[in-house]
Amino acid sequence: MNARLLLRLAVIAGALALGGLGSARAEYSFCNKSSYALSAALGYVSDDRLVTRGWWRLRAGECKRVLTEPVKAGRYYVYAEAIPGHRGPLRSWSGTTPLCVQNDSLFTLRDQDVCAEDPRRQRDFFTVDVTEEAGGAWTTEFSDENNFTVFAAQIAGVQRLLRDVGASEGDIDGYLGNATRNALRGYRRQKGLGDSGIINDTVMDALIADANAQDAQVGFFFCNATLLPVWAAFAGPRGGGAEGYRSTGWWRLGSQECAKVRRGALASEAYYVYGVMEAEDRSVPLAGGDTEFCVAAVQFDASSDEPCDEAGYQTASFRRVDTEGEAAWTFQFTPEQFNPERVNR
Repeated sequence: MNARLLLRLAVIAGALALGGLGSARAEYSFCNKSSYALSAALGYVSDDRLVTRGWWRLRAGECKRVLTEPVKAGRYYVYAEAIPGHRGPLRSWSGTTPLCVQNDSLFTLRDQDVCAEDPRRQRDFFTVDVTEEAGGAWTTEFSDENNFTVFAAQIAGVQRLLRDVGASEGDIDGYLGNATRNALRGYRRQKGLGDSGIINDTVMDALIADANAQDAQVGFFFCNATLLPVWAAFAGPRGGGAEGYRSTGWWRLGSQECAKVRRGALASEAYYVYGVMEAEDRSVPLAGGDTEFCVAAVQFDASSDEPCDEAGYQTASFRRVDTEGEAAWTFQFTPEQFNPERVNR
């Protein structure tokens, strides 16, 4: 599972018009006061059903209405994660309530059973209790350790994106100094967006698109080239200077379906893969494995630092994959890999 950091959450009641404070309005709003571009989702009860909706894209420093009807008192659920194009581990603003989402597309889900067979379609939402005193309007803020204002968050967001696309290595401090202006001018000239150091939606959207495009070209990918579903697991170096490996799973891959299982450019270390193919009457494990890592019957994220049985896991034999120094690698699950006789010839 991708590393996710639970940053400081600020949930406030009140009226917040887009772009700044204004007169009270009956609505639920999100406001991004972090330096990350976010994708956010909301859960709420409607007609006795728990509904989840998303994704709303929030530029750094952007506030957006997500519900326009009056906000009733009661419990709501919120989740946000940084766009994949940002460097480093995936940042999330999350909690402990798993709810369904639709990966990589807009969604409105009125049935929370749709992700029962695919845990990767769940996110851990945090709870927000709206009070009667809110008067029908509520705002959830997403902030980070810097506690930026909306204006400073927009500047910091551009600084982060400039670093993500390789156009700057300056600080992410929310201050529009000469170094930031010069890097922004250079990026604008390169993209044909003028020659100013002005921040606007056009340049932020261009930076977001570039950062995501670069991220899409690196990482470790699984693809299922069989005719049956495959449940896949992955083991790789822990990263961040930590020694050892982590094994994570499961990704459910339908026939001819692919998934990204590790973000960022790959290191030179070996990686390991495992899978179980769903046949009609049995589950067939991937053959040819030579290194044991921890697995579980449900979604898991296990360290190699402790014995699997002591941590409540089982073991499985993963196959080693040498990526030959490439920044990106795709492992294809093929039918013959699940046949011991074919693999061991």
